[in-house]
Amino acid sequence: MLKVYRRLSYWRLHIGRTRFYHASSRASPLGVDSSIENNLKTETNKLSKTGQKFWDQVGLDFGGDKITVQLDSKPLRTPLGNNLAIDHDRKVLGLMLKKEWSNLQEVASKKFSLPLTSLVSRCIDLETTSNADCDPEAVAKIGGDTTVIKNQLLRYMDTDTLLVFSPAKEFEGALREEQDKLYLPIIKKIEEFLGQYSSSDKQLTLQILDADVHGLRGNVQSQEVKDAAMNYMDSLSPWDLAVFEKTVLTTKSFICGILLMESMTKKSTHKELVKSLDEIIRLATLETIFQVERWGEVEDTHDVDKRDIHRKISSAAIVAFKN
Repeated sequence: MLKVYRRLSYWRLHIGRTRFYHASSRASPLGVDSSIENNLKTETNKLSKTGQKFWDQVGLDFGGDKITVQLDSKPLRTPLGNNLAIDHDRKVLGLMLKKEWSNLQEVASKKFSLPLTSLVSRCIDLETTSNADCDPEAVAKIGGDTTVIKNQLLRYMDTDTLLVFSPAKEFEGALREEQDKLYLPIIKKIEEFLGQYSSSDKQLTLQILDADVHGLRGNVQSQEVKDAAMNYMDSLSPWDLAVFEKTVLTTKSFICGILLMESMTKKSTHKELVKSLDEIIRLATLETIFQVERWGEVEDTHDVDKRDIHRKISSAAIVAFKN
């Protein structure tokens, strides 16, 4: 009976962690905040509301200082009315955005049909709303207050997927062994990485939650760690912050957000933090992988979640990448 109780309690801890910041993770696929009416007549808003195809041709305009995605020779616009235009060093992204819109069928589009457009729209709109003199209403429409975004993402440092360790006897010890093998080296390197952004002379130490030692109590990072994490986010451009946000919300891990950003940065000096997308996804879903292997896959749940996290992480990586 005690074993069953511990399993249920552990599941509640895990579920609580995955529900954190749930409202933001369910935001409209095209970056529209559904809690605030957005009546701007843009192409992304129109598709989001109608789900119907209303164009014939998709093209890219390479003129000027940006690559602009066009529908029937007119600029495609984000939910806030900005042109869906990207820098020339993101040519691969431009080609994939074109393909994303070209592949939409006449039938009603699904909410997951435009993952790249969704994220790029947020990147662009977040850039425009980051200005101090930006219209507060525009900021509210996309949930674009970067201070609020950073504070909400910072809370994931306490509940980070990679900082929660299973009971040693769970799955005959196999899960904990794998967590120790994969998580502990990364945690050490993340402590060193965040140390660059710390104003304290103290060695940064990430607090982990060990189910055998700490039970089901909450996990809280030191103020020094939180300050360093905030300084790291302050160093990100609005574009990169949007990518980081998508990764953290998808993986429920601040650490995985750092891993993806470092892995997509050609100039990264932290080679130990450079991981493949499959490695990042495994790190974020290790517990679920073991559960599925033991108890089997629940149709329309585990399989859907698996495709969803792959789609979101892959989109984040593509949007972060520069040619």
